[in-house]
Amino acid sequence: MKAIRLVFVMMIMMMFFYFQYSNQTQASSSTFKIAILPDTQNYSASYPDIYRAQTQWIADNWQAQNIKFVIHEGDIVNNNNTTQWDVARDAMRTLDGVVPYSVTPGNHDMGTNGSADTRDTNLFNTYFPKSKYSGTATFGGVYPAEPNKYDNNYHTFSAGGTNWLVLSLEFGPRDPVLDWANEVVASHPNHRVIVVTHAYMFSDETRYNAGHSWNPHSYGVASEPGGVNDGEEMWQKFVKLHPNISIVVNGHVLNDGQGRRVTVGDHGNKVYQMLANYQNQTNGGNGYLRLLEIDPVNGTMKGTSYSPYLNQYKTDWQNDFLHTDVELGTPAAPTKPVLLDNFNDGNLNGWTIVDEGTISAPSSWSVSSGRAVQTSNIFGPDVPAVDNRKGTFSYYNKTSAMNWNNYSVEAILKSTDDDGVGLMFYYKDPSNYYKVDLDSQRNFRKLFKMKNGVETTLATSTGAYTVGSDMTLKATVRNGKITVTLNGASLFGTVTDNDLTGGTVAMYCWGNQNCYYEDVRVQPADALMSDDFNDGNITGWTVVDEGTISAPSNWSVVRGEVQQSSNIYGPDVSSTSNRKGTFAYYNNSGAFSWTNYSFASVLRSTDDDGIGLLFRYQNQNNYYKLDLDKQRNFVKLFKVVNGVETTLKTATVPGYTQGANTNLEVKVIGNQIQVFQDSIDIFGGPITDNSLVTGTVALYCWGNQNSYFDDVSVDPL
Repeated sequence: MKAIRLVFVMMIMMMFFYFQYSNQTQASSSTFKIAILPDTQNYSASYPDIYRAQTQWIADNWQAQNIKFVIHEGDIVNNNNTTQWDVARDAMRTLDGVVPYSVTPGNHDMGTNGSADTRDTNLFNTYFPKSKYSGTATFGGVYPAEPNKYDNNYHTFSAGGTNWLVLSLEFGPRDPVLDWANEVVASHPNHRVIVVTHAYMFSDETRYNAGHSWNPHSYGVASEPGGVNDGEEMWQKFVKLHPNISIVVNGHVLNDGQGRRVTVGDHGNKVYQMLANYQNQTNGGNGYLRLLEIDPVNGTMKGTSYSPYLNQYKTDWQNDFLHTDVELGTPAAPTKPVLLDNFNDGNLNGWTIVDEGTISAPSSWSVSSGRAVQTSNIFGPDVPAVDNRKGTFSYYNKTSAMNWNNYSVEAILKSTDDDGVGLMFYYKDPSNYYKVDLDSQRNFRKLFKMKNGVETTLATSTGAYTVGSDMTLKATVRNGKITVTLNGASLFGTVTDNDLTGGTVAMYCWGNQNCYYEDVRVQPADALMSDDFNDGNITGWTVVDEGTISAPSNWSVVRGEVQQSSNIYGPDVSSTSNRKGTFAYYNNSGAFSWTNYSFASVLRSTDDDGIGLLFRYQNQNNYYKLDLDKQRNFVKLFKVVNGVETTLKTATVPGYTQGANTNLEVKVIGNQIQVFQDSIDIFGGPITDNSLVTGTVALYCWGNQNSYFDDVSVDPL
């Protein structure tokens, strides 16, 4: 009997361990790694053996580790002198013919003694010339305006059943370089893209922005032609525009040299952005490098930090992390309306000119100093015309753009004449489009619809534009609702028209021989709302303080993030329910009628108390609340109805990692509520509740004097 019992126990234990093992995510056969070398400047200057240890380990282990590519993030050397470049070349040549790699110049790799006072990268290109890479299987090309320089380059390779492109960009890339980068990425739609640049993420988990130390704008190269772009500028002008950009990596930043952020681009794709730089540590970094393990089958990306010099891994949350539900495999074709043309490429490629006017024809379109310019006085049918006006326009001719809908089009316009200038949208052909026409001489602003060749005036208002001054014109269409703003001020309120279902955009002028257009931008308008707070304020949000201890709250915007820095709370420190803190709700009147939606935001706390989101908020007595608390080890979902709070669901988990960004998303459809944290369903499935059916959204914290919120969006479901 004892023997039978023993066998039974052993069988149960074997089943248990098998169950445990089978429920762990096992790396698939398609898993591969990318090795990233952060700033090696101190090794080149003082610790050459550590630099060699890094590259020798990669050369010895690339097969066992399945390393498919090696990336250097810049600051290869410290003082931009031949002695240090000798060390760097000696270390990196260990990889030659073994595993493909790319390098890019950091601020210490250019200018006098590595000061980045100029973009002199002569030594960089002497020791790592384009000719060294142009014959390799992975080489794709370099910035064509500098055909003999390797400062900006790209490589392609295949791994895990996917084509990849590694795009390496100079420190603080210039505007024309970003224009080229946009072209490279757009011309490789079937490649997943990894962007490498020296300064992008900062150590506070945000992208480089005004006020950050060591910003590219604070170096001498900023005053050279083309200027510089920091991380936030790169995001706005380049990274977020492409559905196939998946990863951005950088070094440069001191402090703890770590930072990570996941942000959703314009096409709904997640972009994993990460900083790694160990130069402030012992021996100039102790030889740590970053390894990214990518598993396309399981949709995971694991980051580790390993030192071949110490034979040691770092195990803290910043250096040992796992992203799940990662979009891998061949990128989906772009379906959303996205365009940014600043005309810095000097041409009108992608635009088709249509002349309808017959007087003073033809038109004369060109590009000068980064602006599209039209200098002909072309018009028709006559000078006094205020409708059915025939001038000239240039439409964006990409085939997919003809099916765009639910978008905003925005551009900077200027006229040194005083006649018609404007934008067209939902353009299908010369007989079907919407048109905004501004005329200073005739003192009007008008919104027209052209349907099957018949023009209708939808809205009009009086007012002239300032001749010779820049003005920002923006038109937004969402589900038949049209709004138009000039320099942020509404021209017509909301105009309802459902006759046209979609189309491209165009630049328009009439009888105006000096029209200028700059930064034409098209973005999706399918969201109910979005706020990245880059305007520096919380306009549109109303703050409510419920807590009385350590009151009042202190809400502000710092470097493009909302920060709440007061410790306001109530009723007491031990509270785990009926907690009264502070929140800021979105106060647009229409938001109180929102029903089914997804509410997402990036949150971060360097404190350890309550932080979260409110949704279907009607007033202080009626809303749902998601409350995350690290100190008290919980995530809770509450409802407040007629002032009475009820706990709907509790998860006993560490609410968040202190100091790290976390991506929260609440989906509410009918009576179903589902909550995701970093793509993981917190409560294991939907929660059912019928109490509240409509309402706006809010940002919430309790006893938490370092709460941060960013990238808030609400999308209809």
